Amino acid sequence: MNNKSIERTCIRSFVDDDKIEQLRDEIHADIDFELDADLFAMLASPTRLKILYCLINGNELCVCDFSDVLGMSVSAISHQLRKLKDRGIVQNRREGLTIYYSIKENKLEPVVELLQSFQIKTIKKEYK
Repeated sequence: MNNKSIERTCIRSFVDDDKIEQLRDEIHADIDFELDADLFAMLASPTRLKILYCLINGNELCVCDFSDVLGMSVSAISHQLRKLKDRGIVQNRREGLTIYYSIKENKLEPVVELLQSFQIKTIKKEYK
């Protein structure tokens, strides 16, 4: 343990100074919590989560595909896809007049893995 003094904010029977110091160092290191909070706010929309779920399981879809699956207007889907694209979460490619969307390979891999393990049946059972 280094010689930094840890200010105590409450009384407890055991203090793990090493753990506290490690976490304090990590929080003040290179983690951009503002950016991460913004990302999670972006993912807090049920519609955007459904879009990502569709992309994870359908690989690449066009706006009309999303509209059919989600029962929403093309305009509403396009609006949500624009937000995801502007945030760097999805990418698109044009084939003739059709634009296909897919998940962009980037720092979202842990989030994508979490969404891939997302089990609708499990969620439904837990909330019945």
